Amino acid sequence: MKNITITNLTIQYDDLVVMKNFHAEFDIGINWLQGYNGSGKSSLLKSLCGIIEIPENTVSIMDYDLSTQDIQAKSNLCFVPDKPEVYPFMQGMQFLELIAKIKGVKLTNQLFDFMEKIKLTPFKNTTFDQMSFGTRRKFTLCTLFIGNPKVVLLDEPFNGLDKNSIKHFNNWLITAKKDKCIIIVSHDVHILDKLSNSILVLS
Repeated sequence: MKNITITNLTIQYDDLVVMKNFHAEFDIGINWLQGYNGSGKSSLLKSLCGIIEIPENTVSIMDYDLSTQDIQAKSNLCFVPDKPEVYPFMQGMQFLELIAKIKGVKLTNQLFDFMEKIKLTPFKNTTFDQMSFGTRRKFTLCTLFIGNPKVVLLDEPFNGLDKNSIKHFNNWLITAKKDKCIIIVSHDVHILDKLSNSILVLS
C-alpha cells in the first residue's frame, strides 16, 4: 500500500491547465517537491488535501479515494499551507483545540512539549491578528501533533521560523520520516538536501 497514489490527475483553473494527466506515488519518508514558480507545486498539495476539487479515482490517501471517501482519507493527513491564515479573533490555544475537536482527539503532552521548545507557550492566549507571521506559522505547525497523521503536506514550512524553531522542527522531521509520508514544497535547499529521501521535480 502506498500512502499516496495519484493517477491521471489534471488541475485546471478556468482555461489555465496547471497540471495534466499527472501520475505519482509517495511513500514513507520526506518527499521534496521542486520546480519553478507556477509549476503546480502548491496546487498539487491543495489537491491532495481536498481544497481543490478532483475527479474520482485520481487520488487515494492510505487506499481511500479522496473524492468518494474524503472523511476517511482526510482523517489520515495534515496540511500546513504556505500562508498561516486563521480567524483573526481566535486565540492560539483556541485554534489548536478546534483542530483537535474536528479530528475527535485530545491535545497531547507531545504538542505542549513542542510548544515549549519553540517558545510558543507565552502566545497561547494571543489572538492571531496580534501575532507575527512567524508565531502564526508556529501554531499551524503544531497541528502536526494533533491526531497522529500518517500523511503530512507542508508548503514552505520554514518561512518565518527562527533558528531555534527550525532546529526543533528539523528534529521532528528526522523522527517523523521513519513512519510518515511527508511531502514538502520548499526552496530551503540547505535544509532539505540533508533530510529528504526523494526528490520530484515538476516542470
